[in-house]
Amino acid sequence: MTPSRNSYFSEARLVVAGLLLAALPLAAQAQQAGDLTGSRPSAASRPAASQSAKPSANADAGLAALIKESVDLNRATADEMPDLYGRFIDAVREQRRQWTERDWTNASDALSRLNARYEVVRTGIDMEDRIRIRSWQGEFRTLQGARKVNQKLDEKNVNVK
Repeated sequence: MTPSRNSYFSEARLVVAGLLLAALPLAAQAQQAGDLTGSRPSAASRPAASQSAKPSANADAGLAALIKESVDLNRATADEMPDLYGRFIDAVREQRRQWTERDWTNASDALSRLNARYEVVRTGIDMEDRIRIRSWQGEFRTLQGARKVNQKLDEKNVNVK
């Protein structure tokens, strides 16, 4: 790889970072104007799951490991789905920087199971929550894709040295 190609990847990262930074004032303005609704409290402000809660025999172990609570997805109601997705994406945001490829696979599998349950109960979820859930699904895939891109760029940079 030539130095010009290496600088291209560095410039590409800077462009992406610049675009993200440029979007921040627009997001803040939209939030102040009330265009962004339904914000969720952070995971830190929610009460922790009861340590004494007995795990269900049908609990989804992968999802439980992420959100630190035993959840039987087969019994999850339409009303519970937005909260489950919200806690899932909160956990992903908080933990993703330390994840291995296996952790990403486990999280992706947990999201697939959440999505399967979503399809079963979708008609019982109001439109605003469905849109919010779809955005969280997209956010997960974006974070996962960004990790893969960064991993590839890092591999290329290691090969240059």
